[in-house]
Amino acid sequence: MICAFLRDQQPKLLGMLVVLFGAGFSINAVAQEQSQTLILVGSELTTCTSAKLNNCEKEIVVEGKSHNLYRVNNSQIKNITQHWPNNNIEAKAAVLKTLKAIQSKSSNSVSKTDLLWQWRDINNQQLQSLTQQEYNFVFDMLEVPLLNKNGERSKEQVNTDFNNESATNNILQFVSGSLKVNNANPTMLDITASSRDPYESADLAQSLLAQSNISTQWLALTPALAKAITSNSCDELPALRNTLMNVYNREAIYPDRTKAEYALCKSGTDALVSLIKNSTGVMFNSGNAALMHKVLFDQNNNPYPWTQALQTRPVIVGEGAGAAIQSKIAGMFTNTTSLEALRKSETNANTGGLGSFNFGVIDTQFSEQNRTFRLAAALNNSEASNTKTQMQHGFGIDENTALVVIKSPEVSLMTVIGKSGVVHLTEQGKPQKEGNNYRYSYWPASSVIDITNNTFTLSERTISQTLPEIKIPPLPVQRFGSILTNSKLRSLTQAMCLSQEQSTVAQQDEFIISLTATSDTQYHRVNAKEFGCALSNLELAIKSI
Repeated sequence: MICAFLRDQQPKLLGMLVVLFGAGFSINAVAQEQSQTLILVGSELTTCTSAKLNNCEKEIVVEGKSHNLYRVNNSQIKNITQHWPNNNIEAKAAVLKTLKAIQSKSSNSVSKTDLLWQWRDINNQQLQSLTQQEYNFVFDMLEVPLLNKNGERSKEQVNTDFNNESATNNILQFVSGSLKVNNANPTMLDITASSRDPYESADLAQSLLAQSNISTQWLALTPALAKAITSNSCDELPALRNTLMNVYNREAIYPDRTKAEYALCKSGTDALVSLIKNSTGVMFNSGNAALMHKVLFDQNNNPYPWTQALQTRPVIVGEGAGAAIQSKIAGMFTNTTSLEALRKSETNANTGGLGSFNFGVIDTQFSEQNRTFRLAAALNNSEASNTKTQMQHGFGIDENTALVVIKSPEVSLMTVIGKSGVVHLTEQGKPQKEGNNYRYSYWPASSVIDITNNTFTLSERTISQTLPEIKIPPLPVQRFGSILTNSKLRSLTQAMCLSQEQSTVAQQDEFIISLTATSDTQYHRVNAKEFGCALSNLELAIKSI
């Protein structure tokens, strides 16, 4: 089975698996029940779909749903009038007035973009004044089903053959291979609870592995389902969607999905747990980690009966928030930037994650969104946590890049696959009033990382296969400005690595950031990509001026 799988993979993937298995993993060990593979992606995968043709090769058209459809007519206006979600009468009256004005011009079905432009032309200020709840309610109620020529619900279609991001295919191939190593006929469950509208996200999630011939099923584990199935209130699912998820009218738009949710609810908790235990893998989608938390833990932060079953699947895949929630401590980083974290010296409150990843805290879209110092702030707060050990290490995963963790009773290791790399951040000494010091490492794609006694080092095998150094001019002697914008910190550290630079200084507003090579620092050119230089233990110091 493993040989057939290896033959089917691209040469790069084959090489990666050979490295992994050669680093101490037997095939039997990987297949053991206690063993587990985590594939943690730093963003939603860039995938060619009928709704995202910009992710496809040029001039490729994928048939299927390309956008949601909205209509303003008497029926929609009546429903909005009868079911307005709060007591804001003024907002309700203003919305109804605007909708009637839109209706007077046209009652044709339009895309959301077109509807928003019509609204802005009439009363942009009123549109801007809507609360998030009111906005979601109005547009959910105005949405109408998009049907194909057979009168069936049109679905977003995926064609990974035409992805213009090759890293996506490499990651999907690794997911497929990992599943097949564990089971000759693997099954995958997709959970889309990180989305406000998990029913809309289900089509894409369920289609990602279709071209790999992996049996994939959407698991209707939504916040509404979690509440209903544990309180024997399945008939209240529509109301629970409104109150717990801020979604409305989904039974009219995605009737197949809401029926699946109801059927899963009526089957009971034991059946849900059994379904999860019988699956080879589970995939958590990108979105909002706080929403995913609602399907793992109840209002008292106690795990649900199915949480352990999810935690122990042989293969776990997480995209974006779905990756971050795998940590025992899932930092609630929403709407926090590095600069805000530096000024507040803290991130938002931490909450419990699934705990399949027990090495530290995870952040995503990392280098692209300049998130180094908000991850650092999470490490600073470890003193206040009862799980200090889990907060000593931070892992920042770049977009379209996956941190792979392979665990067995004998040994665990990590590797990086995909487009860019993964940052490993540790605090060096206790936080000081005048500034903080960290150790910064960057592991590019194809790096293998050894794990020993909660330390993480670039493997000797990776080091032995590194590329020759290239001659580039030394960095200019200057202070690099706006370092926390446009991925500049990653670019600067890569330049240091390639030029074997020993120190440099950067600035962001009132903060000075010093980067210094110490006796523990190592530079290795792992691959020839733009961000292919591995840094180990670069000292990163920050202070305010």
